[in-house]
Amino acid sequence: MERLTPAEEQVMLRLWKLEKSTVKEIVALYDEPRPAYNTTSTIVRILEKKKFIRHKAVGRGHVYIPKITREQYREYMADYLLQHYFDGERKEIVSYYTSKSSLNELL
Repeated sequence: MERLTPAEEQVMLRLWKLEKSTVKEIVALYDEPRPAYNTTSTIVRILEKKKFIRHKAVGRGHVYIPKITREQYREYMADYLLQHYFDGERKEIVSYYTSKSSLNELL
């Protein structure tokens, strides 16, 4: 698995929310100003090439379905943060987040 770009991540977040979707439905979930249909369609094709999603032909169009769950990507990103920003030290990441006042408020 590889990291998503911010634009790819935004598309995946919407697709995970919808579970399966057309490009038009993905675009509709954005706040104004929405990205262009063609831009979103290009990102969807990139995600399919990266094997994050697959499509199913429906009539003349396609419905896109995630191949990677949000939880799988979250685990990958958590491990990425741990390895690349905290030298693989779980104590370091826990210490970092517990030192933040926003996290302390949740506890």
